[in-house]
Amino acid sequence: MNGFEPSALSSSGIFSSFTNGHGSGSGSGSPEPPKDKPAKSSAKALYEQRKHFTKTSINSLTDTSQYHVEHLTTFVLDRKDGMITVDDGVRRLRLLDAKGKVWTQEMLLQVEEKTVSLIDQETKNELENFPVGTIQHCQAVVNACSYDSILALVCKDSGQSKPDLHLFQCDHIKASLIHADIESAMIDAKGGKVKKRPETLKMILKSDGIIPPPPAAPAPEPPAAANQVDVKSRAAAWSAWTNEQQDCE
Repeated sequence: MNGFEPSALSSSGIFSSFTNGHGSGSGSGSPEPPKDKPAKSSAKALYEQRKHFTKTSINSLTDTSQYHVEHLTTFVLDRKDGMITVDDGVRRLRLLDAKGKVWTQEMLLQVEEKTVSLIDQETKNELENFPVGTIQHCQAVVNACSYDSILALVCKDSGQSKPDLHLFQCDHIKASLIHADIESAMIDAKGGKVKKRPETLKMILKSDGIIPPPPAAPAPEPPAAANQVDVKSRAAAWSAWTNEQQDCE
């Protein structure tokens, strides 16, 4: 698993609360919508609500920012699997999405001066931690598939032979703004007299950062066993699966 795990996690590296990504079972059909759905907010109320979320997601005193994202999948970048670039990952994501093999999980992506962390939205437990020095590439991908605002992170720590590609859908704030935040932290980590990130955070605060909300239908539930499998094993298994599918075509 990429990044460094918090001490509260077991030494086995199991990402116990990270139930997202891929599963081996097929979906059982579209889930029924909630019976008691709240009244739809007006466009202006929704805009103000999301704008408020953006404004309060950055702590200017500590230069810590948090963004609501949905984890889509994690791939291992391996030339043998035809996975070299972010574009390769997005193409594979599109294939899996067409087969109903993508399950999303909501979480918080937290950016600090030296780390990028993934935090469980409900328990606030840290799921994964990427020191800025392990982030090789950060990119925003818009309107490339049904997921229209994707943040891509390519990370590789010292114990890995191949980097991981993590893909997130960003619905509450544009992927390009989160990208700018992480990119500025990466630049500052390389040194320099003038820090870039404080100005980037000011820019994000001044922008509304709003993009249209996604469809209200929830994603299929992942198989029950998925939360017992770590991210790397899942990514490797699905890489092999997609290769088999391509060989059969």
